[in-house]
Amino acid sequence: MRAPHWVSWWLAGAILGAVLLGLALRTSLVVPFGVIALAVLALRSPERAAFGGGAMVLTGGVFVYMVRDAVERCAELDRVSRPNGGCTTYGVEEQLIAMGLYLLVGIGLTAYAASRARPLPA
Repeated sequence: MRAPHWVSWWLAGAILGAVLLGLALRTSLVVPFGVIALAVLALRSPERAAFGGGAMVLTGGVFVYMVRDAVERCAELDRVSRPNGGCTTYGVEEQLIAMGLYLLVGIGLTAYAASRARPLPA
């Protein structure tokens, strides 16, 4: 049994999103090129929603995890260095709302791709 065609496009988007995110975390020079590459590929792919949804779900999940991890590390640093200082994070709620909306758009694109999936040839 083969998976629907949109699933392979979703996985391609997720893999490319992961690769570009990994490169972007090492150097900021890749960000504009990565965004352009993802946009061009998403516009050119036959399953645009699946490709974009895969990239957005993967990167959105990573972004939410990174914000959560930063808050936890800051809280730990605050507990350890209580007498000598601490760590304060600002804008966490706004970041989580923005990343949550980004993730929801990716989930919406994925659901749209799944609902409009063409049947597999027999």
